Amino acid sequence: MNVISTCLTGTATILTCRKIAQSFSENIYELSSIRRNWSPDYAVNLKDRIDRIMNQYFTQESLMEHLETHGQFYELMIAALKDISVFRAQLKVDFSHDKEFLKETFETLGFVDYYSDAKNGDHFSLYKLMATFKRNMTIELQQVIQARGIDKNLLNRLLAYKEKLAELKNCFDISHGNDQLGADLKREINAIYSEVKDICRIANSNYEFDPVQRDRFNFYKVMINLKKTAFEIV
Repeated sequence: MNVISTCLTGTATILTCRKIAQSFSENIYELSSIRRNWSPDYAVNLKDRIDRIMNQYFTQESLMEHLETHGQFYELMIAALKDISVFRAQLKVDFSHDKEFLKETFETLGFVDYYSDAKNGDHFSLYKLMATFKRNMTIELQQVIQARGIDKNLLNRLLAYKEKLAELKNCFDISHGNDQLGADLKREINAIYSEVKDICRIANSNYEFDPVQRDRFNFYKVMINLKKTAFEIV
């Protein structure tokens, strides 16, 4: 049984890591100048670890089947992140005079715990953020927020994401996913996932004024284009 492919978002995660590792390798001589342990050997080792897992646990047919069938879920994650970011920006504008309210609200709605990781490609953090948002967004808080200008339609969309994403909640992070995965394999995949997220965070900042390169290290944008690029890496 192809155990990893039973988790469709795990499939997307490892493919995205693979694509970003390729971009990292292609730019390693520039990126090695900003971080001591980023070397050509490190880039090769990262790619080799990913390829070893891919070759052992995936087939091209199972990967493409998931990408074709479940591409809408990747788009849903992008939409959720966009809406939650727009909500956050509006809240900071509308309550710029009330720092205490902002601090309390961001803590209550899950931004403090989950937003940064969600923005940097952690799917499970995005789910937890949307679940916390829905659980703690009271009618009273909605009224206060809407009175300052945030549109009700935006709030309604945000409140609906938790249910829309619920089907995938056990797959957002492989460590929360299929119990058939061995403990050693879970650790290895999560180590890769963690490394690639950290690479994205730093490289994205390095390429802040180069949008083409920056997008190559944006976990969500790479994920959404997986169907085009999944098998172009040898």
